[in-house]
Amino acid sequence: MISLPQKCIAIIKTTNIFSLIFNSVAIILGLIYLFFPVYSVIWNIFGYIYVIAIALNFYQIYFIDRRIQLKGKTGSRLYVLGFFYLIFQVFSIINMNIGNMFISVTYSNLFVDNIYSYILVANGFFGVFIIGLIFNIIILRNQNKPELWIEEYDIKKRSFFEGTLFRKTLRVLLIIFSIIGIAEGLLSSFLIIAGINSGRVLGFASVSISQVGFSWSLVFVTCSVILIKLFRRKAYPYLFYPALILGLIVSTISLLPISSTPFVVRDAQNSFDEAFDPAFGGDWKARITPEIEEYFLENPYYFMQYLLGVPPKECIIIKNVPFFYGSQSSFEVDQNISLFFDVYLPLNSGVGLPGENSTLIRIHGGGLTMGDKGISNMMQMNKYFAAQGYIVFDIQYGIIDTGSSDFITPEYRKGNFTKEDIVRHVGNFTYFLADHADDYGANLDSVFISGGSAGGYLASAAALMTSNGTYSNIFSPDLTIKGLIPYYPANRISVEDDPFANPGILVDENSPACLIYQGAQDGLVHPEVSIDLYDRYIESGNTNCSLIIMPFAGHASDVYFTGNYNQIFLYFIERFMYLFH
Repeated sequence: MISLPQKCIAIIKTTNIFSLIFNSVAIILGLIYLFFPVYSVIWNIFGYIYVIAIALNFYQIYFIDRRIQLKGKTGSRLYVLGFFYLIFQVFSIINMNIGNMFISVTYSNLFVDNIYSYILVANGFFGVFIIGLIFNIIILRNQNKPELWIEEYDIKKRSFFEGTLFRKTLRVLLIIFSIIGIAEGLLSSFLIIAGINSGRVLGFASVSISQVGFSWSLVFVTCSVILIKLFRRKAYPYLFYPALILGLIVSTISLLPISSTPFVVRDAQNSFDEAFDPAFGGDWKARITPEIEEYFLENPYYFMQYLLGVPPKECIIIKNVPFFYGSQSSFEVDQNISLFFDVYLPLNSGVGLPGENSTLIRIHGGGLTMGDKGISNMMQMNKYFAAQGYIVFDIQYGIIDTGSSDFITPEYRKGNFTKEDIVRHVGNFTYFLADHADDYGANLDSVFISGGSAGGYLASAAALMTSNGTYSNIFSPDLTIKGLIPYYPANRISVEDDPFANPGILVDENSPACLIYQGAQDGLVHPEVSIDLYDRYIESGNTNCSLIIMPFAGHASDVYFTGNYNQIFLYFIERFMYLFH
C-alpha cells in the first residue's frame, strides 16, 4: 500500500509535468502574439491558459518544500527559487501594466523610442513562465533521486526563525513586504466596494484599482502565498489563517471588475441598442458593412491585449501647433498664456476609411487645474481614431493657477481663470479650426467632441453650446457637431441653472447624439452627474443618448488603453462615431 507521503510526492511530480506544459505553452503563445498582435477571439482562450499556468506555479512553490529535502543542494535551490518566483511575480505584473501605459502615452511608435517599455512588458510576461519552467526542469531532472524527497518532517524546525541572521533578516523583510501588500489589498477592496463614498482623497487613489484589478489580484494572492509559506499552519496557525483568509478576500474582490466583463458588455449592448436602433430603422448594425466592420474590434474584450498590450496604430502627428496667443486677446486675464494643439492625421488622407476625415476634438481632464494634451489624453486613442480616418485634434486650454506645480502642466497655460474663460479658450480653438480646416483636411460638417472629467465638462459645453446656436460669440457656427462623447463629465460644478456650470441644461431635441462613459464607483464625479445628463436627453424627447455605466469602476477607469473598461467602451465608440459621422 502506498503511504500518504508517497502519494503527496507522486501528486507533486504529476503536477510538475502539467506545470511544465502550461508554462511552455504560455511562452509559445506569447511569442506568437508578439509577431501577430491582432485582435482575435483566440487570445481570450489564452486567458485560461495564463491563469492555469500561474495557479500551477503557485501550487508547486507552496507545496514543494513540504516534501523536499532542503538541506540538500537541489532542495535548497528550489526553495530559494520559489521565493524568487513569488517576488518576481509581484513586480512582473506591475511592469506589464506600466510598460503598456508608457507605450500609450508616447508620441513615437518607433521600437527604439519605446524599447524600455517593451522590455518591461516582455520581462513581466515571459519572466514568470521562464522561472516556472526552470523550477519544473530542476524537479523533472531530479525527481527520481530518493535523497531529494522526505516523508516526515518537523514543522517547528522549519519556521521562519530558523537559519542564519541573513536568512532571518530576509524572511522578516519578506513578511513586512507581504503584509504591506495585503494592507494595500484591503484598501483596494474598500475602494472597489465603497467607491463613491470613499471621499476625494481616496477617490484619486482609486484611479488605477478597477481597470488593473486582475493585476492587483495576482499581487495580493502572491503576498498571501509568501506569508502562508513562512507562517506554517501547524507552527503558527494564528498567523497562517489570517494571512490565508485576507489574501483570498482581497484577491477575490480585486477580480470583481474583470469578472463582471460579460455583464458589462451585455448591459452596454442593451443601452446602445435601445438608444440608437430607433434612429437607424430598428437595427443600427445593418448600417455597418462588412468592409467597414473589418476596421473595428471584433469583440468588446480581449484578455491577451490586457497583458501584452497592442501596438499603437500608425498615423501622422503634428505637434505643438499654436492656436491662441494671449497677448492678442482682448481679455486681460489671457495676456500671459499661449495655447497649442496636436493633430493626428490618417496616413492615406482618410480615403476608404470609416471616419472619412470627420473631425474629433479631444479635451483632457485635470479638474481645470492641471494636465496637458498628449500625456494626459492617452495618445494611443488619438492614433487609433486617426488610423480609422478621423482628423484628431488634442487641444490645450487655460489652467487655473493654484500656486502648485507638477511635471505635466506647462506654466505658460496658467492664469487666474474662471470656468467661463476656460470654455472661451475651447471656443477660440473652434474659430481657429474653422479658418484652418483645409490645412488638415478636416471635415467640419462632421465633428465629434470628447473628453474626460473636466475635459468631459468642456466637451459637453462645446458640443451643446455650439448646437444650441446662441453662443456664436464663443463657438464657431461653422462646426456641425454630430456627436458628444463625455467620460465621467464634471458638469454640475454648481447647482444653479448656469450653462457654464452645468452645460447639461442646454440639452434639447436638436442636441447631438451622445455616448456617455461613467464608472459606478467614481469617487470624484458622482454617477448621478452623468445620469442627469442622460435624463435631460430623454426628457427633451432626444433619445439619441446612451449611458454606459461600468460596475466597480472608479474615476479615470479608462486610462489604461487595453484595460477591460476602455476596451469595452472603445468597441462602442467606434461604432457610434461611424453611425453618426
